[in-house]
Amino acid sequence: MLTVSHWPLPAAAVQEALDKLTGAAQGDAQGDVQGLNASRDFVLQELAAARSLGRIQVHLRSESEGLNGYGENYTPGSSAQLLTSEGRSQWGEVTVAGRLGGRLEVSPNSLQTQFRGMGTEGRNQMRADGSSAVLGWEGWNFQAFSRQNWWGPGWQSSMVNGHNSPAWLGAGVQRGSAAPSDSVWLSWMGPWNLDVFVAKAQDPRVVQNQPSGFLFSGMRLTMKPKPWLEVGLSRALQTAGAGRPSGAGNFVKAFFGQQVNQDPGDPPDSSGQIAGYDVRASCPAVLGNCAVYTQWMGEDAAGSTIPLPYKFMSLWGMDKTYGNGRYRLFAEWADANAYSLPWDAKLSFPGFVNGVYNQGYTQGARWVGPAQGSGSRVLTLGWMDAERQRQFKLHAGTVASSIGAYNPSLVSAPHGRLWGVSASQTMRWMGMTLTPELAYTHLAEGQDQGVNKRSNLRVGLMMAVPF
Repeated sequence: MLTVSHWPLPAAAVQEALDKLTGAAQGDAQGDVQGLNASRDFVLQELAAARSLGRIQVHLRSESEGLNGYGENYTPGSSAQLLTSEGRSQWGEVTVAGRLGGRLEVSPNSLQTQFRGMGTEGRNQMRADGSSAVLGWEGWNFQAFSRQNWWGPGWQSSMVNGHNSPAWLGAGVQRGSAAPSDSVWLSWMGPWNLDVFVAKAQDPRVVQNQPSGFLFSGMRLTMKPKPWLEVGLSRALQTAGAGRPSGAGNFVKAFFGQQVNQDPGDPPDSSGQIAGYDVRASCPAVLGNCAVYTQWMGEDAAGSTIPLPYKFMSLWGMDKTYGNGRYRLFAEWADANAYSLPWDAKLSFPGFVNGVYNQGYTQGARWVGPAQGSGSRVLTLGWMDAERQRQFKLHAGTVASSIGAYNPSLVSAPHGRLWGVSASQTMRWMGMTLTPELAYTHLAEGQDQGVNKRSNLRVGLMMAVPF
């Protein structure tokens, strides 16, 4: 079994889990067995192709903002990407693997109206997306990369690290497997994975005295102590940057939750950080193939001995599969306000913004958490067809600041009551993968800014060719 709320997992971990999976062990009905085996074979083919083939991908898209969910392109405009095949060598217990990638895209900052050059302030930007170098040793992968992450059980939103922002350019270590541990001390965790990295933010200047170029540190542990239960622990730190305390000493303070949320006149805060928990639980067998999930992320640390998160922002959802797993329905509620739990008695206020990193919890000026941003409350209803690779989503709720991108000086950016709809369909033709998309998002208040508008109509076509 694999944990499903942590992406990416090492390819070897996925391969290992699929090799152990047999239809007879997973279902009693012949239809269940056939459906499971077909799904396994499909994933094996995709995994083999991802390793052995390169890819050219072009996404032609109208310049318009949208609510980006799991696996969706964040750029509010067109982009093109080149990814080589994977190279791999092994010497005894040591493996070395790597690939190169590059991506040219229209600026992801949909609120920006003036551009210069080709860097983070440019109208067009180049990134090393998909590039990686991995050294595997003793069950761990030591890696440098340019990649995105999806941390959490949600399909539309991650409250800590999702797909609404550009790839992180960083280095870290990740467990090379998701199998249960042989240790008697850790075997209770069941299948598990640990991922820790430090990355350099690529943030355009959107406000005066902005601590640009901060370090983003992500840490996530996922485990499956029961076949029906998955638990995740996540943490994210913003440290250093222009005009901020930096160095190893400051990082150690931040890691241990010290000098956080300081009073005026005290030494400067060591960091801005959020941390929290998520759970995904399968339904009892009598209810069929369904699950419920939640994710809580707190903005600050409380406690002098072992600092723990509180002031939680939250996500709640449920999903159900049918048709031997081919179809999935989900409903998901995301509340990006502190003190958002149903039993919280204190007055809530918008999360993902603070006085230490005044550009907000962003990367490339885009929200690292849910695409609807700080202070939002959004319900999403979704339907997916895994075989035909179709999806359809409806959104309704409120946005306090802006969707997609964030600029704290634009108090009149499109916001307010929100409703939206999106659909996409993947097809294969003459060796190419084609994905047309259509989406519309409407916000009730504010003024159009850049390509971030009150009424956003998005039309796009993604074309991918393996080589």
